[in-house]
Amino acid sequence: MTQVAVLGCGTMGQTHAHAYKNIEDVHVVAVCDIRKEKGIPVSELLEADYYSQAEALFSKASFDVLDICLPTYLHKEYALLAMKQGKHVFCEKPIALSLEDAKEMIDCARQYDVYFSVGHVVRFFPPYRQATSLMEAGKIGIPRLIRTSRNQAFPPWSWEHWYQNTEKSGGPEVDLMIHDFDWIIHYFGKVERVYAKNLGEHLPDQRHCLCILRLANGAMAHVEGSWALPKGSEFRTTYEIVGTEGQLCYDSTHDAPIKTEISNDLSHPVHHENPMYGGMNPYEAELRAFYDTVIHGNPLQVTGEQALEALEVALAAVESARTGESVTLGRATK
Repeated sequence: MTQVAVLGCGTMGQTHAHAYKNIEDVHVVAVCDIRKEKGIPVSELLEADYYSQAEALFSKASFDVLDICLPTYLHKEYALLAMKQGKHVFCEKPIALSLEDAKEMIDCARQYDVYFSVGHVVRFFPPYRQATSLMEAGKIGIPRLIRTSRNQAFPPWSWEHWYQNTEKSGGPEVDLMIHDFDWIIHYFGKVERVYAKNLGEHLPDQRHCLCILRLANGAMAHVEGSWALPKGSEFRTTYEIVGTEGQLCYDSTHDAPIKTEISNDLSHPVHHENPMYGGMNPYEAELRAFYDTVIHGNPLQVTGEQALEALEVALAAVESARTGESVTLGRATK
């Protein structure tokens, strides 16, 4: 039985916790969060020990894998600490905030001979997997143009408002659009050049970016990411893939059978309930894939090196928006 510790019990920590309930041969033995109101319910859900401090978790708990669900700026510190103790690491995306930090994490995993993967979960979402299958079957010919969007209101719930601080979150380019950057690189090919425009720092709670990618194979991608929608707006993702013989389209607002709208004077939140059988839960699927590696030695489906590639594109988008110039990859600054 593989023993796991979950570090961070916020939105993603809770998401991972529910996924672990359905994964055989994996037992979460400890959870850690400085907020008792977050950590204790997760520990009760998983029947795991609760720790309020990471130092106590590392010194007292016995585990094989550390699942890091902390804010991005804390990823490297705890990933390195775990790896140096011989523990495998699953880390939420993005891998880090700089290429240097990401490379240090990758090198450390290699040095201590541990498995290291990053939560680029979009690869595991059924509509994105289905698109890949259809393309591999030749349904639309050769993909030449990809358009994606990933838009929402500003996430106000972050611990100590770390999303608002781009030095801690990287902004939507690094935290949000990186999902699509990873998917595009993995399934359509390497990115050579990046050009982007964003709203800048003028509206801290409204950030939006439009990015054009030129791929090495000549294809083009338009990637949109937004934290600028009105409060209460529903989260929406889309893709359009245009090939030489057809196209594929997807809109996430069309795939949830149960829709709940609750209005008050301040907002109009919309919640979608999309009950899927376990094998379709993308977070469960990505974790199962990682433990297939840890337990059975299967190849990693998402490697640290792949996460580094996506981060390079995201940071290039930030740099391009800042300078007004296109960025050729390999020259992106941290």
